[in-house]
Amino acid sequence: MGLKIDLHVHTRRYSPCSRLDPERLVRQGVKAGLDGIVITEHHHQWLDEELAELVEAADAPGFLLLSGFEYMSRHGDLLVYGLEPNRVADLLPGMPPRDAVLMVRLWGGVCIAAHPTRAGMGFDEEILTLPVDAIEVCSTNLQPHEQRLARKLAQQAGKPAIAASDAHHLPDVGAYAAEFDDPIRSMRDLKRAIRRGRFRTVPQAPQEARTT
Repeated sequence: MGLKIDLHVHTRRYSPCSRLDPERLVRQGVKAGLDGIVITEHHHQWLDEELAELVEAADAPGFLLLSGFEYMSRHGDLLVYGLEPNRVADLLPGMPPRDAVLMVRLWGGVCIAAHPTRAGMGFDEEILTLPVDAIEVCSTNLQPHEQRLARKLAQQAGKPAIAASDAHHLPDVGAYAAEFDDPIRSMRDLKRAIRRGRFRTVPQAPQEARTT
């Protein structure tokens, strides 16, 4: 068994669209059997000190809590991991997705295409040539037919398929996750594992989506 991590979660502290209280999020992650969570607010990245305080407040010693952010490009959203805090504001919303991905890579980060086949919010055929590190194929915001199409596009693009909850509500935390083969103790470890594609989607079968 590898490490099960939910890579795409929003809280109400920095994402107005979410109903998730940060402390309850962490407690629910433990309850759901997750080894870790990566909080991905919209255009906001938590500081390491905030994450440490949250783990302590939730009384969850040893639980891995990291932060990236969700970036809105000109068409389609990207999950961004591993940027220095001062770089987050430099990635201006609305850039062409390819330019945004290349900028993130230049700054040492990694990118996952978020819900690429979600109605009205996807990348369409551009996903086949977008230089992302992985493609999110399962989430609570993708219907089963959208998940199947996302898997097909990931195969065509030759990109690793990844799953994450995109949770905005407590019951959705851990509904989908990625299981990693390598030990993940830091954002550096996570970036390395994503680049190597050393993970599996959990669960494998599509579930009904909850749209937010």
